[in-house]
Amino acid sequence: MKKALCVLLSVVMLLSMSVTAFAADTKGAPSQTLPSWLPDDAPAPDPNSEISIVHFYINEDGETIVYDPETEVIPYSTAYGDAGTAAIYWVNRSQIYWGITSYTKGLMTFAGDVTTNRGGFYLLGDIEFDGSASGNIMGVTTKRGTNTATLSGFMIDAKGVSFTAPDVSSSLTY
Repeated sequence: MKKALCVLLSVVMLLSMSVTAFAADTKGAPSQTLPSWLPDDAPAPDPNSEISIVHFYINEDGETIVYDPETEVIPYSTAYGDAGTAAIYWVNRSQIYWGITSYTKGLMTFAGDVTTNRGGFYLLGDIEFDGSASGNIMGVTTKRGTNTATLSGFMIDAKGVSFTAPDVSSSLTY
């Protein structure tokens, strides 16, 4: 019954959006231009498409860096466990991205931390999520050589059952 209602609601929304799009008055409308925040070297949008994906990150100097994920790899690590997956990677020398995914359906709470081999300890406490949660840690201290960050923690479901999240580490050398 829920699926049928979801499908019906989706169809009604699609029809209402389609009617609105076709009824719009485009006379005198401003021309479509690229947003000002889009970097100059970003790939041009496909004119036959409504959606363009630009892969970018902000480096430690505050510059927007556009990259092609098929030719440039940002080092990341993913670990798979019985309860879900955990991922971590270095965005740049001072920023770490982390993510956790649960195989269990429904509301979960994650508690854990990210530690580095340079003495960094970043507490990730009582993060509620349904399916997955992620975030960025900025201002990470690094030194020349190999810098390693490790994500670890546990998840608790709505019934109070605890699951250990898989530990995962990623290294950055500079």
